[in-house]
Amino acid sequence: MHSLSAYTLKVHDNLLDGPRGERYHELDSIRTNDMLEFIFAFLETLKAEMHDDKDAKKTIQVVEVEKKGRSVYGWLEYGEYGLAGSIVDIKSKKKTHDKKHDETDVRSLYFNFCIPNKSKTGITLLHTAGNKGVKSFFHKEFGNYFNKMVGLNVQMPPLAHESSVKEWLDKSDVKEIRLGRYVLTDQGADIADNLGVERAELILKPKRGMGFGNIKGLRDKVDGTNRSYVEMLSDYSTDVKAVVESGGRKKVLSLRNGEPIAAIDIDEDNVTMVNGSPNPESLHKYAQDIMKEFIRKVAK
Repeated sequence: MHSLSAYTLKVHDNLLDGPRGERYHELDSIRTNDMLEFIFAFLETLKAEMHDDKDAKKTIQVVEVEKKGRSVYGWLEYGEYGLAGSIVDIKSKKKTHDKKHDETDVRSLYFNFCIPNKSKTGITLLHTAGNKGVKSFFHKEFGNYFNKMVGLNVQMPPLAHESSVKEWLDKSDVKEIRLGRYVLTDQGADIADNLGVERAELILKPKRGMGFGNIKGLRDKVDGTNRSYVEMLSDYSTDVKAVVESGGRKKVLSLRNGEPIAAIDIDEDNVTMVNGSPNPESLHKYAQDIMKEFIRKVAK
């Protein structure tokens, strides 16, 4: 499964005037420095040389990075190594390659950073493939790079923590609910086994003339119980999703108990998929549309 996770970028500085909790820099002028330039320079270093984290046994190398306007975007290759294994062709069911312990299994991941002019909040969209993502890496390594250059720390909380975005997401009307990795009943499981089903997805749609309400309603405790609909649905599915519509396009949002919006799914509704992976141009266009929508909510 592919998804985009959204985070904010902020820089707090105790030397600024004003209430302590509001001392944030405009990101294009942090002690005369522009954060966008540091992001681009950092990514260029990863393009020039692969980053090899020998302790975590992970590799990261940027293969494409472009700076346009107030955005920096591109693709990187994320890999993991340390365990020997085999590569098997599922069609022939034959081994095609012996994977050595020092060979890395690489995934291509998209990134997009936007630092609006005169804004104290930047936004980053990071692509995750399955459970492979680079948020922790970027926050740690770019944070160290930026701190050495400027002497300040970069904050990177989930975008859904922003009050304006949280309010917008909570009020978004839910068009359908998707339960990924749905737990089949005993009889259904038997049929699935016979058919060779790897996992099931159940799609819930409201009755004609009715609706599911908004995401906040799905998260709130149901009257007479101490549980929300998301919690109840999680008994049957490990991946509860809400499909909402905004800006004329559908967005599939993953919901997790006690967490903000976890991810925006990348699927055929919005992005051209080729052999299970997003087409680069199509994904970039979708990410740009999402970025514009989020920037309108938080740029200030």
